[in-house]
Amino acid sequence: MRKGFLQVGAIVALVCGISFAYAQKATERFIPIGQSPGLSGKYTYVGKIQAVDSARRTIKVAQPGSRTVRITNETRIWLDRSKLKQPNETGAFADLRQGRTVEIKYKYPTRKHAAEWVKVEITTP
Repeated sequence: MRKGFLQVGAIVALVCGISFAYAQKATERFIPIGQSPGLSGKYTYVGKIQAVDSARRTIKVAQPGSRTVRITNETRIWLDRSKLKQPNETGAFADLRQGRTVEIKYKYPTRKHAAEWVKVEITTP
């Protein structure tokens, strides 16, 4: 009987750990730029778009210094419309325009060249 409780406890602990990660991933699109718990400032990069290369599907982002980031077909792009007091929306590569502030989470944090997701700050309707 005691062994059964331990097995159930282990399964519950595993599911709870997985559900937090899944919940973060499922709700990330609704979190404003720079406010993602556990990610912003640690695993993400916030800056302004300096240049967009549509042919190569890259953007050059400046903060102090600059980085070129590849936008793949799997990269999720979200429009952060929180400053307009409107809900966030799914975006597209065309929404990545020079001068806009973005937050980027890299697909592979150690390589920092391809984006897993990009949030684009929208400040005008």
